[in-house]
Amino acid sequence: MNWKKERIPVVVIVLILAALIPVIALGSVTAHELVIMGTNDLHGYVMPYDYLTVQQVKDYGVAKTYTLVKWAREIYDNTILIDTGDAIQGSVLAEREARVEPLSMGDTPSIIKAMNIMKYDAAAIGNHEFNFGLEYLDLAMAAADFPMLSANLYNADTEELRYDPYVVLEREVDGIPIKIGVIGFLPPEIMMWDRVLLEGRVYVEPIADAAARYIPELREKGVDLVIVALHQGTSDARDVLESVEGIDAIIMGHSHGRSAEKIDEVPVTMAGSWGNSLGLIHFHLLNRDGSWEVFSSFPELWYVDETIESAPEIVEAVREQHEATIDYVMAPVGTTTVPIKSYFSRVIDNEVTQLINEAQLWYAREYFKGTEFEGMPLLSAAAPFRTNTSVDAGDIKIMNAADIYIYSNTLHVVRVNGVELKGWLEKCAENFNQIDPARTDDQNLLARFSSYNFDIIEGINYQIDVRKPVGQRIVDLTYEGEEVEDEMEFLVVTNNYRAGGGGYHLVDADIVLSSTVENRNVIIDYIIEKGTITPTPSYNWSIVPFESAGRITFTSSEEAVSLIGELGIKGIKYIGDRLFEIDPVEIAANTVQTVVN
Repeated sequence: MNWKKERIPVVVIVLILAALIPVIALGSVTAHELVIMGTNDLHGYVMPYDYLTVQQVKDYGVAKTYTLVKWAREIYDNTILIDTGDAIQGSVLAEREARVEPLSMGDTPSIIKAMNIMKYDAAAIGNHEFNFGLEYLDLAMAAADFPMLSANLYNADTEELRYDPYVVLEREVDGIPIKIGVIGFLPPEIMMWDRVLLEGRVYVEPIADAAARYIPELREKGVDLVIVALHQGTSDARDVLESVEGIDAIIMGHSHGRSAEKIDEVPVTMAGSWGNSLGLIHFHLLNRDGSWEVFSSFPELWYVDETIESAPEIVEAVREQHEATIDYVMAPVGTTTVPIKSYFSRVIDNEVTQLINEAQLWYAREYFKGTEFEGMPLLSAAAPFRTNTSVDAGDIKIMNAADIYIYSNTLHVVRVNGVELKGWLEKCAENFNQIDPARTDDQNLLARFSSYNFDIIEGINYQIDVRKPVGQRIVDLTYEGEEVEDEMEFLVVTNNYRAGGGGYHLVDADIVLSSTVENRNVIIDYIIEKGTITPTPSYNWSIVPFESAGRITFTSSEEAVSLIGELGIKGIKYIGDRLFEIDPVEIAANTVQTVVN
């Protein structure tokens, strides 16, 4: 199906109807259409390419999004293009430009190069813009041909806004001048997520408070429309609309969802992520004696799929960096004698978190030699960031390391006591639903819980009793065979996200090491040092074994089926249609904990 040919008739009908209504109702007054296009969470995915599998993809990539943008500009005479943030971090290409072969001030990141080609009018700053530090964000902003905005981030020393809060775009609609105000807001949680990079340098104002402060100021500048570029989702959009009047549209982001709706009659969009969608907000405007008013509006989404070609301008502009990134991810660093796969990582100890923890402990032991912290109990926390990580036995390449540890986190070490350690584990135990052993029907073991928040802490032993309610599940918590007491202190190797309070596992953590070394690079260095690795789960944690009257199930990839026999995993069997059954008694046979309660 030719997408463009299919859509044009529908659009034309809508335009005809939209134009006829005001003519009928208001005599000779003509309706003018303005279309606000919106993207969000591009995350450096310029090309439709998966660097972890080294394959072309069909349904994302800014090079494809630009094709949609060009079509919209062909169809509609009056358009504006806005992004709501999280553009410069995320893909392996973006990671390589920021950390592996870092760009210098004056260079242009590939995603900014693409956005310049696309002629964005404005962009908000998102939370991931800070992952590489304030200086790299400054580099990206200096390279951008469009303003990057935030109305709620302040310099700590001057208490002044760090970036421009808004921009007034002076454009024309059908030859008539119009002023469009665009204002940006970012998540206050950046002070937790990137605490080490930001603390003492900047601070954040709550979004609703900043909106109430700056949107009236923007209106006073005589703008005809106010467009909010909000790097948050629907609930925050509602809060903003409740806090201040005068908002004509909101382009959302952050949660990677797809949405085209009206909230309190205000059109809002969220266009997925990685360039897989384009949001369009249609305004039908009336101009009376030089004054604009909104007659009607509606939002919609256009989607990227296999029928959408990549824009050749962008492909050519980033070709060199794209090809260099492919070469980078294909470079071998070592060998593994066993497959490293995370399909069962939320129900049983596994090779992925084992490898991460072994590497982090290896690094920290060396780092703390000869320091005041040498000899303290040293633990390591790692989560299965993806539940479909798949590395076969054999060569390990950079692309595999990026599959094992997908985020650009930096290694941190925190000091916790026994109470904090148990609280950390209890938060992780929210990974599971509460199971009633007496029920005879099927029960789903896994809760709606992000796998990247399910930390496995190596260096201690513990069990999780899924029969108990949230907050009461950690039992038999020991260190070197002794019960963990409240006053005991431990060092835990983790990452900047967790150390800063991400996931709410820790509050105001005592950070003893805030390294700029990436956790992923620690893993790579560890593999290079060892040459050949055999990451074998220590089974230091397990679900408390118990008899259940009904089946306890969970879903995973069908590719996981072969692992049961390949790795000799006990207590898990395949039912069909991606559904697996877990036997809490039999699965304990994989561990030293085998007593049935």
